[in-house]
Amino acid sequence: MEAQTISVEYFILKLQYPEYDTHSPDIKFPSLDILSKEKDNKILSNKSIFGYLQPFSYSVSCENLFESDSDELKHALALLSDLRNSSLISDQYYNITKEQCNIYRSQRFNEKFHHEDTTKNRQFSLAFSILMYENVEQFERLLRIIYRPQNFYCIHVDRDASPAILQGVKSIVQCFDNVILASKQEKVLYATFSRLQADLNCMHDLIQYPSWKYLLNVANTELPLKSNSELVKILSIYHGYNDIEGRWKSKNPHRTEYVWQVIDTVGGSDQHGSHLRKTNEKKKPPPGNMEIIKGSAYGAFSRAFIEFVHTSPIAKELLDWSRDTYSPDEHYWATLNYNTHLHTPGGYKAKSDPANWTARFVNWGESNCYGRIIRGICVFGTVDLPTLFNRRELFANKFHLNADPIAYQCLEELIINKSKLDLPLNDATFYRRMPFLLPS
Repeated sequence: MEAQTISVEYFILKLQYPEYDTHSPDIKFPSLDILSKEKDNKILSNKSIFGYLQPFSYSVSCENLFESDSDELKHALALLSDLRNSSLISDQYYNITKEQCNIYRSQRFNEKFHHEDTTKNRQFSLAFSILMYENVEQFERLLRIIYRPQNFYCIHVDRDASPAILQGVKSIVQCFDNVILASKQEKVLYATFSRLQADLNCMHDLIQYPSWKYLLNVANTELPLKSNSELVKILSIYHGYNDIEGRWKSKNPHRTEYVWQVIDTVGGSDQHGSHLRKTNEKKKPPPGNMEIIKGSAYGAFSRAFIEFVHTSPIAKELLDWSRDTYSPDEHYWATLNYNTHLHTPGGYKAKSDPANWTARFVNWGESNCYGRIIRGICVFGTVDLPTLFNRRELFANKFHLNADPIAYQCLEELIINKSKLDLPLNDATFYRRMPFLLPS
């Protein structure tokens, strides 16, 4: 076990800090045993109540995969070629009772950082909204990676999700004082206002908690590229500025210049039996002399920005104006952030097109996608692991646990192990030189 521990620690250190070619005697490492066979065997030998919720662990060396070892990659791809969905945990298995919560947490949320954290992290709590439709196992594993006792989490389960999904999430959420279900559920239809409204519902619930500094909205199909300590260090550097994408030349004007309608269909291929259709009706200009700016549905938002969204009349006017547009979640945040005459908290004047941002890494399938492409977005796979390791963004979108569980397992293992080390922030100068922090 000792040899394995040193190997994982040294791997993380040497890749993030290449100037170190030996162990420094001043660096103290905790024991790293996430997803180890010894830990799995211990759980089984103790006949733990929730041993069946321990994810299946593939016999691969994640260290070698991150380092692009060709033999290890062949081995991983061979395992994936024989993939069976039976390796996933059934949604119905997440049926924890309230009386079992202490045992469940002790067995599934059992890392030291799940119970206590550094003073700096405790003083810089974060909020997360998580949108999900399916796969309770993927949700639980995401929560296990990002969960800290000082943070706050709101989970929006799609109103059209199966009863087993909702019940499974409820049984997990009840075990945490700082994790809640959204007070209002939306039936989310792709590219419609419902997607934005789902996030807003969670944001409304989370604003009731007074201490968090930034909110990150996340999908169940995403994974962090940074540990919580790294998120805190990066967002502390941002000093209240929002981290939001902004694009001008490629803003797809037809999305907002015409009225779009939701059309109900019978027997359609869409999961909700509806689709969005552009009409010939031109929309009125946006309110407040705003320029509509394309961005992302995701971002890192300061608390003051979220308060502005919920209290500002002009934010409400833009929201109402956006109800019959195409994919309003991809222009609402950016438009509020980059129209500087609105004096939006954390907003700023962009210095490039597209604006520099770090909240999300998305490969739109343009090149170098080694997984599969769904709706133009690359679903990352095992071959993408070296690329993901070197990205500076906070989260990556997206992952499907049933498509490539090895990629998921390795990134999960990396982030949990990094969470134990709490090393200095790698490439801090990059974040300090974000355009919104530099003089105009």
